[in-house]
Amino acid sequence: MININNLKKIRIAKGITQLEAAEAIGISYSLLSKMEAGYRGSSDKTKIKVANFYGKSVGEIFFNKEITNSDNKKLTKIGG
Repeated sequence: MININNLKKIRIAKGITQLEAAEAIGISYSLLSKMEAGYRGSSDKTKIKVANFYGKSVGEIFFNKEITNSDNKKLTKIGG
C-alpha cells in the first residue's frame, strides 16, 4: 500500500503541483493523483521513477522505511 502521506508531503515540500510532478516524472497526472489519494498502486518501474525524481528511496516514499543498499540494487535492476 502506498504511504500517501509521504508521497503528497514530499511533493508539497518541493513546491510543485501534481501536474508539474507528473510531467517531470513521465507519468499521467491522473495516475499521480490516484497514487497520492491511495486509490491506485503502481508498478515497480513507476515507483522507481517517482523515487528518483524526488531523490528518495522507494521505501521512504511508498513504505515509510529506509531500504538497504541491497534492496535498492534489486529495485534498480527492475527499473532497468
